[in-house]
Amino acid sequence: KAEEKGLQFLVERWPDLPRYILADEGKVRQIMINLLGNAIKFTQIGGVALRIRSITDTASLSDDRETGRLQVEVEDSGSGISEKDLAHIFEAFQTSAASQTSGGTGLGLAISKRLIEMMGGTISVQSRVGTGSLFRFEIPIKKAEGVFQEHTLSTAEITALHPSSKPVRILIVDDLRDNRDLLRAILEPLGFEIAEACDGKEALERFDRWSPHAILMDMRMPVMDGYEASRQIKRTDKGLETVIIAVTASAFDDDEKAVLLAGVDGYLRKPFRPNDLLSELGRLLPIAYLYGTSEEAPQKETLVFPKIKKEDLSLLPELLRRRLFRYVEEGEMTELKEALIEVEKIDPAIAQVLLELARQYDYERLSELLKES
Repeated sequence: KAEEKGLQFLVERWPDLPRYILADEGKVRQIMINLLGNAIKFTQIGGVALRIRSITDTASLSDDRETGRLQVEVEDSGSGISEKDLAHIFEAFQTSAASQTSGGTGLGLAISKRLIEMMGGTISVQSRVGTGSLFRFEIPIKKAEGVFQEHTLSTAEITALHPSSKPVRILIVDDLRDNRDLLRAILEPLGFEIAEACDGKEALERFDRWSPHAILMDMRMPVMDGYEASRQIKRTDKGLETVIIAVTASAFDDDEKAVLLAGVDGYLRKPFRPNDLLSELGRLLPIAYLYGTSEEAPQKETLVFPKIKKEDLSLLPELLRRRLFRYVEEGEMTELKEALIEVEKIDPAIAQVLLELARQYDYERLSELLKES
């Protein structure tokens, strides 16, 4: 986001910072996203700096590990905050006079303060109008011991099917045209041959006539759902040689078991990245890909998941919608995710979108969708 606005983004990591620490990863990530998101939102010229250091308390030992505090600063060159507004800056939906054009700080700062205090920490802010702001928080930490596996990101990008691969026919089955178009847009440029069906019944007809090598099967459709279509296909000799990958908007693990019992060979849960789909096809089919490696920074991958509008949430009971909104307002992500199990029974697509927004800590969007008109 900083790059999109033409802002500098600096990260300063003090040498004394341990490589690994023991802390609540989810809460720390949530706080960092909130603070950095606000800093970038309210900065039009200049940049944002993130500074991280540890303050070790060598006089206190617990379980043979050094204890101390993690100190994080987020400083921006944005519009700044007046002395009057500073007194209320950690209140939900606070909008300062200097930041009204950017829409206020929403729930982010209020939730960040609450999460920091839950971890036994503190947060403070220094700011003047026209000179930017500096938010600083400290939380207790312990130095982690042991061996941790390093994860590296590959810059390799799949560019096409390898010439040695025989033609690969893929049948896309989904009742929503947008979803079919999206899958086609991922696969067709790479050299896959594509056909489409809008429900399970049409999928059976296309399967008989076209003999695809693989089927991308949405599981919840009118006329005939993906469960029944998959079972019928797998009862045939030809179907036993055909790969079926379930593409579902189900948000919860229990549904994966039910999907696999229908006889499918693979499973993709929305949202998924294009490379997730290509990897699954590569695992299940005798194909190879051509790769291109870029020296430049890897492009941001787009997550593929259903789109919903505020009106779509009218399907939910009013009390459930209010409860979800309260959990968002109070930053109760665990309770929110548990409540989404109820939503999933009513509309899996809505549950999946809300769950993904919760995973991304996008409180503003969640609040916008759940707040009553």
